[in-house]
Amino acid sequence: MSLKLDKKRILVTRPKHQANHLCEIITANGGEAIAYPTIEIQPVKFPDRILVKGSVFSEFDFIVFVSRNAVKMAFDNYLSVADLPAHIKLFAIGAGTAEMLASLNIMNVIHAGVQADSEALLCLPEMQQETISDKKVLIIRGVGGREYLADNLTKRGASVDYAEVYKRCLPEYDVKDSHKIWQDIRPDAIVVTSNDGLNNLVHLTAEIDQPQLFTTPLVLMSARSDNLAKELGFVSVTGIAVDKNDEGLLSALLDLLGE
Repeated sequence: MSLKLDKKRILVTRPKHQANHLCEIITANGGEAIAYPTIEIQPVKFPDRILVKGSVFSEFDFIVFVSRNAVKMAFDNYLSVADLPAHIKLFAIGAGTAEMLASLNIMNVIHAGVQADSEALLCLPEMQQETISDKKVLIIRGVGGREYLADNLTKRGASVDYAEVYKRCLPEYDVKDSHKIWQDIRPDAIVVTSNDGLNNLVHLTAEIDQPQLFTTPLVLMSARSDNLAKELGFVSVTGIAVDKNDEGLLSALLDLLGE
């Protein structure tokens, strides 16, 4: 008999435009999804210099999109498919980002599958030193993203530049609404998909409610987030999604809470 969430209340902290599918599959598996975005994604105020001058793309050999947000914000605000020269190899951090590109009819994208992290991308044959050395790489990302990918590509001989197309902002909530989450709804688990979202969750939770927050089970995307949760004060049990997508998050939830 397959596991179900049996009316468990799951707090989903993903940005609003990314939460619908996860909420739907939580509901389909017997849970109650409560959308509570802890990150608001906004385009940067001024377009990146590289994206303004589409002709500059011809200087690059590889372009890497680090997230679905990077794809959405780049093409919603700054780019068109026609801006991408045919000679450039396109990479996505994982299958979800590649699917977002495919929805724009951008095919032949190289990606690291469901692992969806810099470590997995760096293991691809195309990212090894004998291939990447002397290549010019453009990483399209959010403001202040992780440096791990660029640092390792640079060590392998690549020249790396950034185009930062979005920023992660702290949403605004009425104090009473936030308090209601912990005193009335009292979630059985929380899904958090980034370190920024985790930090913001703590910031948005009043001190009086933090004991409840810190003892609520977490489902996370990575061991890095698990380590951060402990540093922030969480003492609850955690589950880490093996597949870095909505189905992987659901699977981790079922392992944690399923009946």
